[in-house]
Amino acid sequence: MSKLGVFDLSVRYGKVPALNDVSLTVSEGERVFISGPNGAGKSSLLGAICGSVATSHGRIEMDGALLTGRTPESIARLGLSMVPEGRDIFGSLTVQENLCVGTGLRRDLDAVQSDIEEIYEAFPILGDRRHASAGALSGGQQQMLAIGRALMTNPKLMMVDEPSLGLAPKVVDQVYDTLIGLQEERGLTLLIVEQSSLRAARVGGRMILMRGGAVVGGGDAADFADREALTEAYFGKPETEAAQ
Repeated sequence: MSKLGVFDLSVRYGKVPALNDVSLTVSEGERVFISGPNGAGKSSLLGAICGSVATSHGRIEMDGALLTGRTPESIARLGLSMVPEGRDIFGSLTVQENLCVGTGLRRDLDAVQSDIEEIYEAFPILGDRRHASAGALSGGQQQMLAIGRALMTNPKLMMVDEPSLGLAPKVVDQVYDTLIGLQEERGLTLLIVEQSSLRAARVGGRMILMRGGAVVGGGDAADFADREALTEAYFGKPETEAAQ
């Protein structure tokens, strides 16, 4: 069953095209990575899906409901949550106050505290520092907090933009291990922008490759762990090799 559908989607910033007729689908419970060079349109795609970037053409659907033209708040109410690049945590608030920001759309208040404790169980360092200023956290801890805050909206589909950006490999391993564990526990659908094809291959899932605002390939993430295979997917086989 399709959880998310993007059809002939285009985005422009003034006269500059960012996305050109992009189409893709994500099945319920699937883990999909989007990879590509800088300027490929990956963040623009996520922004268009969550409603923070205006579209110029095409449509976006989740569970059959049209997302195109909706505000980010109304899209979030349908069960979509976004962890943006750069995390966007509130540095002047405590860890717990940041998590509570993610509960503003919820009405099941009795379950909120239970979910907060679940986040602390998943990321113990956040529990240890629940009363500390979020601005004093390390980059990895802030990424954990951003993921935790997104989970506090009780999403069906969660999008994460560059979760490994600027983090040490061991911290990235911890973030991904916990994120995948939470996906399996909650039955989440994940759409992740990940610059490292090797990282995506290690985690496992499906990969969509983008370049120049368009989808240029895709398949099992493990198939793109090799740099030569990734280059071939982007640019095709060299003419000399293809002629053999």
